[in-house]
Amino acid sequence: MKTAMIHCHMHGRSEDVIIYEDQYITHVGHESDLHDEIESSDEIIDVKGMYVSPGFVDSHMHLLELGFYLSNVQLDGCTSVASLQEACRNGLSSVEEGDWLLGRGYNEDRFTDGGKPDKKALDEISTTVPIAVTRACGHVMTVNSKVLEIAGISEDFEMEGGRVIFATGRVEENAINLIHGLQKEADVPKLQSYILKGQEYVNACGITTVGSDDFISVTHDYRGPLDAFEKLSYQGKLTVRVNEQCEFADDQAFASFLDDGYTFDVGNDFFRIGPLKLILDGSLGARTAAMNHSYCDDSSTRGTMCMEKEDMERDVMLANRFNMPTIAHCIGDRAADEWLEVLERNICPGNPLHHGIVHCQILRPDQIRKIIDLNLSCYYQSIFVDYDASVVEQRVGHELAESSYPFHTLYEGTLCSNGSDAPVEMPDVMKGIECAVTRQSLSFPQKKMNPKECLSVEEAIATYTVNGAKQLFMDDRIGLIKEGYYADLAVLDQDPYETDPKQIHNIQVMMTVSDGRLVYTR
Repeated sequence: MKTAMIHCHMHGRSEDVIIYEDQYITHVGHESDLHDEIESSDEIIDVKGMYVSPGFVDSHMHLLELGFYLSNVQLDGCTSVASLQEACRNGLSSVEEGDWLLGRGYNEDRFTDGGKPDKKALDEISTTVPIAVTRACGHVMTVNSKVLEIAGISEDFEMEGGRVIFATGRVEENAINLIHGLQKEADVPKLQSYILKGQEYVNACGITTVGSDDFISVTHDYRGPLDAFEKLSYQGKLTVRVNEQCEFADDQAFASFLDDGYTFDVGNDFFRIGPLKLILDGSLGARTAAMNHSYCDDSSTRGTMCMEKEDMERDVMLANRFNMPTIAHCIGDRAADEWLEVLERNICPGNPLHHGIVHCQILRPDQIRKIIDLNLSCYYQSIFVDYDASVVEQRVGHELAESSYPFHTLYEGTLCSNGSDAPVEMPDVMKGIECAVTRQSLSFPQKKMNPKECLSVEEAIATYTVNGAKQLFMDDRIGLIKEGYYADLAVLDQDPYETDPKQIHNIQVMMTVSDGRLVYTR
C-alpha cells in the first residue's frame, strides 16, 4: 500500500505531495498527479500546509545513554544543592536492594546558592545506598562515602587521565569508568529497554538517523550494547537508523571486536558500524578540557588529557588497516594540537574515510586552517552555544574565545554535521538550529558568541540533514526528499525559513516518519 502525504510545504519547491511505498519515496509532485499515482485503497495523510523536512540526522549523541538517563534520576532542573538532594531522595524509593542511586544532568553554574554537590551532601541522603551523580557534561561525577568504600578508596587517587578527590567525592574523567565498573552490568533486555526509550525521545524531535557512541556509555563491555542493537535491528524494532561510533575500554577490546569480523560499514541501514571513537580530554564546563595554558578562571588547572599521543596513533593505524575512520572527542586546544598532529601523519590525501573531530570547540586560527587543509570531518553541536556562551570567555579568555566554535568557517571549508551529544544536551533540533543561526544563549539571553560564525537557516538545516547524511556515508539514501530515498520525514508546524530566528526553538515537530512508518505524532 502507498501513502500520499498531501498539502506539504517544502522550502524552495512547488511540489506539495510526497508518495511513499514500503520504505521508499516513490513520487514527489503535485496534487494533480494523485489520480495517476495512488488508488482508493492507499492511505492519504493531509498535513494541511505544514513544513515537511527530511528526517533529521543527529550525527553525534549517545542513544543508549539517553535512554539510561531518562530511566534514572534527572538532575537538569536542579538550581541548588538542596534541590539536587531532594531529587535524589525522591529517587531512593525506586532503588532495589543491591542497586545504586544514579543521577545525571546537574550543572553547578546554574545553581543559585553558589554550591556544588559533594560527598557530604550525598551522605546526607544515604550512607548505605551507593549514590553517584554525574554532571551534565558526563566528565565529572560525585559519589557518596558508600561508593568510595566499595571502590576501596580512602585517600586521593590518581590514574592515567583521571582522579578521585576523597574529601569531596569528586571523580574526574577516566576514573569515572572505574566507578562504572563497580556497578551491576545491565543485561541485554535492560539495554534494549534503554535503546527503545531513547529512540522514542529522538523520534519526537523529528530525528530518524543518529551517529551514536554507545558501547561503553552504560556498560564496561561493548558486547552487551552490540548484541542489544543487533537484536533490535533484526527484529525490526528500531525506528531510528544508528551509525555506531565505536568506543572501547581498551585496545584489547578493540582488537577482539576486529577479530570477530566487525569493522566500518558492517551491518544494515538500521544498525551499522561507524568510526572508531576516542576520548582525548574532558569538558569546558568542568574545566577538564585539555588546554595549552591555565584556565583564566582557575589558574590551578589546564584540564586533563585522557590519552597519550602514542596511544592515539596506534589506534588510528590499526583502524586504518581495516578501512575504519577514527573520530576523536577533543574540546581544548591542547587536545586539538595532539590530534591534528596524529592525523596529519596518518590520513590519506583528501581524507576519504572521514577521519574527524567531535565538538570543534576551543580552537586557534592556525588549528582551524589545518582542519580545513586536511579536509577533516567536523561533528559539532551548535546547541552547546546555549550554555557555553555564558562561560567560554571567562574560561579561556577573549582572544581564544573569538576563534572558538568556528561553525561557519568550518562549514565553508570542510564537511560539517550537527548534533546534540545527548544526554549532555537533549536532542532538540529546533533549539540547535536557532543557536547556530543566532549564536545567542536562550538560557542567558545577554550572552552571545562571535556573530561572524553564525550559520544561515539553510546552512543550519543542512548540518542536520544532507550534511549529516554525507558524514555517515548515507547521502545516497537519506538527507533529501527525493524519489528512491528512504521515506524519513519530519513535519513541523512552522517553516523555519519564515520564522523569527529567535523563535525557531518554539517550532514543534508534529509528525515523524521513519522508513515509511509513522513513528511519532504530536
